[in-house]
Amino acid sequence: MDFKLNDIQQSVRDAAREFVAKEVAPRIDEIEHAEAFPEDIFRKMADTGLIGVPYPEELGGIGGGYLCTAIVLEEIARVSASAATLLTVCYLPLDAFHLYANDAQTQKYLVPGIRGDYRGSFAFTEPDTGSDPKQLKTVARKEGDKYYISGSKRFISNAAYNGPMVVFANEKETGLCTAFIVDKFCKGYSLSKPYEKVSLHGSNVYDVFFDEVEVGEEDVLGEHGQGFDILIGTTAYGKLAFSAVFTGTMWGSFELATRYTKEKMHRDKPISKFPTVQSRIAQIGANVLSAKMCLYKVAADADEFAGDIRRIQCGTALIKGYISDLAVETNVMCLNVLGAYGVCDEYQLERMVRDSLVAPNIEGAADIQRIIAGGYITRSDKPYFE
Repeated sequence: MDFKLNDIQQSVRDAAREFVAKEVAPRIDEIEHAEAFPEDIFRKMADTGLIGVPYPEELGGIGGGYLCTAIVLEEIARVSASAATLLTVCYLPLDAFHLYANDAQTQKYLVPGIRGDYRGSFAFTEPDTGSDPKQLKTVARKEGDKYYISGSKRFISNAAYNGPMVVFANEKETGLCTAFIVDKFCKGYSLSKPYEKVSLHGSNVYDVFFDEVEVGEEDVLGEHGQGFDILIGTTAYGKLAFSAVFTGTMWGSFELATRYTKEKMHRDKPISKFPTVQSRIAQIGANVLSAKMCLYKVAADADEFAGDIRRIQCGTALIKGYISDLAVETNVMCLNVLGAYGVCDEYQLERMVRDSLVAPNIEGAADIQRIIAGGYITRSDKPYFE
């Protein structure tokens, strides 16, 4: 077992760390309070190659795989969960294209997406049904060689930016769930104002409405009726990405809390000298290490078992449920190290806590993730840990 980063991982981590230090950290307040994530930071993120980390070099990516991707997201989220989330939600439609697009769709959508030419979206969740695939209400009606999509989606990222959106709808004639590629702001496309929320202020989400949006056969992603499989395959990697984001928030909070204990003086000594403070920092450090090891193991498995999507889904669901709850607990512990100062904007920890609050409820509720993982483990004839 080798815990040392390889050359690509080290290089990409260094690039991500430098990018965050130069472009994100000095503008944290702007990201928190701006109406939209600053376009120039997104452009620099793309120019640095961070969008292309998981994808093959022949398509314009870096070919770093999913362990490398987890390392990048963790580095960015140490400083800004909003910036890391922006990258994560850009990955979602690109993962769908990478896994399921035909050659023409790959060239039309994946290649320019890796360059950062657009911000894509992934639209499944609905107002009345949440993320329950059996109650999907968005419908695609066939007429001639065209399909007309009607319905609405909720909490959709990047919905206010031009680019493709992967939309899941039940075909009216067959009742089967199919994934369609819709160009945002086409005729019949509209959206709400962004939601006001406690977490991830730099990453807006919207309701999206489809009123007889026209698509063709060339806009079907994968096969007809393959929508649920595409959802499972794509979100398996999405769960991994968000686990990396919230591991990064824990790491960043740990560093902030540790630094505070070394700088805060009591009776001419830093409070880091007190055994109770040392005990609390050690407990926080153990939580961060636990999350990191789980994240890296499952990310490495995602690279190793690329052909076994159900196994990957089990692993990413397992850590998504675990890290989500742990992030909330750990970030609150870090805040409490600072006492009353922890809730002040100046010290940044209140932002880390706020950003982590969404963790158990984004990209699949934590309890549902445990059911997914437990179901796979108990049904499998092979031991999960070998």
